[in-house]
Amino acid sequence: MNSSNELTLETIQAMRWQEENAYGVSDYLSCIPPQGNCALDTPVDASCRYVMAKWCCEIADFCKYKRETVAVAMNCLDRFMATVVGQEILLDRNSYQLASMTALYSSVKIHEQEAMDPNLISSLSRGVHSPMAVEEMEAKMLRALQWRVNPPTAMSFVRSMMDLVPHHIVGPAERETITEITKFQIELAVNEYSFSRFRPSTIAIASLLNSLESLSEDRMLFANFENTMACALGIDNVSCVRGLRIALYELMNGNDTIALQESIAQATASTKMDTSPCGEAVNSEEHYKTSPRSVNVNV
Repeated sequence: MNSSNELTLETIQAMRWQEENAYGVSDYLSCIPPQGNCALDTPVDASCRYVMAKWCCEIADFCKYKRETVAVAMNCLDRFMATVVGQEILLDRNSYQLASMTALYSSVKIHEQEAMDPNLISSLSRGVHSPMAVEEMEAKMLRALQWRVNPPTAMSFVRSMMDLVPHHIVGPAERETITEITKFQIELAVNEYSFSRFRPSTIAIASLLNSLESLSEDRMLFANFENTMACALGIDNVSCVRGLRIALYELMNGNDTIALQESIAQATASTKMDTSPCGEAVNSEEHYKTSPRSVNVNV
C-alpha cells in the first residue's frame, strides 16, 4: 500500500470515529414529550423536517452554496432536536422553523466563503423571526451541540473512498459519472428523516455501490470494489448495506412511501444484525439476487 492510500485510510478512520462518537443522530421524533390538554400546536413530524430540508436546498441553490452545507445543517439540526432544549422545540413548529433556518445560517457561516446576514434570514421568514431571534437560537444551538458543527458528510466519505480506487480500474469519465449519481442519491437522502439515523459512511458506500452497478455489468469489478470499500470503512460485512442500497434506489426512482419505508426498516434491521467478519468473501451470486438492479427486474 502506498503512502497516499495510507493517508486516505487514516482520514477515513478519523471520520468514522467522529461519526460514531460525536455526530450520531438518534430517533428523536419517537421521544417527543407528551403534550398537555391545552396544547396549541401540533408537534413536529418527519414531514416538517422534509419541508425545511427542501427549503434549505432551495436557498443553497439560489445562493450558490454547496448542497453539502445543507447536509451539515440538517445533521446539526437533528442532533440539536435530540437535546433537552431541542425536545421542547419539537412541540412548537414555529420554533422548529426558526431552528432549521438557524442551522443553515450557522452552517453557511462555517462552511461557505460568504456568510448569510441574520436580517436575510428574518426577511426569508417574512418577518416571523427577527434577526435577534436568529442569533439567540444560534447561541442556544451551539451550546447544546457543544460547538460540534463540523460533521463528516457522506460526500466527504465518497471523495476519500474514490481516492482508493486506481485510475486504471475506473477512468476519469466513469469516475465523474459515479460521483454525480452518488451525489444525487445522497442529496435525496438528506431530505428524509428516515435516512438521518444511518451513518454518513454507510450511506456513502451504499450510494457508491448503486452507482457502480448502474454503470457496469462486470461482477468481478463490483465485488472487488465492494470489498475494498467495506474494509476501508471497517464494515463487518457488505450485506449490511444491501437493504439501504435498495431503499436509496427506490428513493431515487420516486417509488411510493410505503415501499420506501419497508426498505428502510429492512435496512435498519440488517445493519443492526450483521456480525460477520469484514474479511469474509462476497458471494457474487447472492449479491446479484439482492441488489437494487435485480429487485427492479423482478418486481
